[in-house]
Amino acid sequence: MPQGYPIILNLSGARVLVLGAGREADEKSAALAECGAVVERRPDYEPGTISGYLLVVAASPDRSRNGEIFAEAERLGVLINCIDDPPHCRFTFASIVRRGELLIAISTGGACPALAVRLREQMEREYGPEYEEFLVKARGLREKLAGAVPDFQERKRVWYEMVDAFLRERG
Repeated sequence: MPQGYPIILNLSGARVLVLGAGREADEKSAALAECGAVVERRPDYEPGTISGYLLVVAASPDRSRNGEIFAEAERLGVLINCIDDPPHCRFTFASIVRRGELLIAISTGGACPALAVRLREQMEREYGPEYEEFLVKARGLREKLAGAVPDFQERKRVWYEMVDAFLRERG
């Protein structure tokens, strides 16, 4: 299987369709809505329902129509994930650690999602709320520092000094 290419999608206001009912569909709908997507749910797939969406998640326990759903999404250029059916996916869901603006995404490319979950749990313990606090301060300094230090290389050096000092504090 080819290696994936990690990206972070800005889903704010984007139309997303989740097909299916049950825990998987509920979890994916909630996670996508939390990112600002406009999530629509349909219990079943009907041909023609995918048009106009940026992203579609087929989360039905009945995978018998995944090939048809995938084909329609491909034809329309819609990003598609058929849960637990890698041949019918254009993207996978990563296991995620969030600390404010810090986002760490972990993927095993579908080979072993349980490993991704365990790594996420480990990272959640390692990367605490202090990372969120640091990024809030960094966001506030960004424009000020750009105005005070116009030279990019010098500004880059200052940023790395601040980050290195923060990481040294963490031990």
